[in-house]
Amino acid sequence: MMFLLLTLLSQLSLADSLFAHGCHDAARIEYLRCFFFYPELKQELNPRLKYAISLFASDKISGIEELYGVVNDFPEIPDSVRAAIAMKYMAAGRYYLAINLLENEEENALLGIAYLRDNQFINARNVFLRNGDYETAARIEEYLQQPIKSEKTALLLSLFLPGSGQIYAGNFRQGLMDFLVNLGSGYLFYNALKQQKYVDASLIFFFLINRFYLGSLNNAQKSAIEHNEKQRIEWLQAFLRAYYDSIDPAID
Repeated sequence: MMFLLLTLLSQLSLADSLFAHGCHDAARIEYLRCFFFYPELKQELNPRLKYAISLFASDKISGIEELYGVVNDFPEIPDSVRAAIAMKYMAAGRYYLAINLLENEEENALLGIAYLRDNQFINARNVFLRNGDYETAARIEEYLQQPIKSEKTALLLSLFLPGSGQIYAGNFRQGLMDFLVNLGSGYLFYNALKQQKYVDASLIFFFLINRFYLGSLNNAQKSAIEHNEKQRIEWLQAFLRAYYDSIDPAID
């Protein structure tokens, strides 16, 4: 019995040592070996958490599932552990899991970042206000007041003049290309009608004008969405680097 206990402690120490040195794949194998020989060890927070983090390093999906299991199996985990798990959720893009985990905790800065990453700017601003981070909240409010490109406006512009919606949304190259393509299609259609080639005119209408005109409308909306998303990402990256570079796990 003593020999088995010493063997287990030796294996666990090896797993912990590998984990501490960042050898997560090897650590994962050692923790699995410990769990196999001593299943009761899975009821202890420290080895379960380290195993889940090690698993996350090589397989994010399985690691997230294991971390979720840790949260469910240990509801009274310390705030620091919740923050560590939330950072893994965020690193994997599972912001909603991080938000659910941190909503009732004291780690307000991390919760605010999770809201920002999940595109919930108003909730993020409110979190920072409650935490007394007025400068941070003011920066978020400034962003919320910035003008954005309207999808409806882009659509209406291209409805009357193909390509103009893309130019409005900042995509000049695509707008010019859509304008020229629709102009060329319109010329071919007009020329076919002028020459009374009605079959050709019908083909041009259905296969060129219809396609490129509707495509221009879609491109106008898409350009507005992409412009706003690019603006959001650029602002968010600059904001997080300026204020929370040291704790944001998803920062580039």
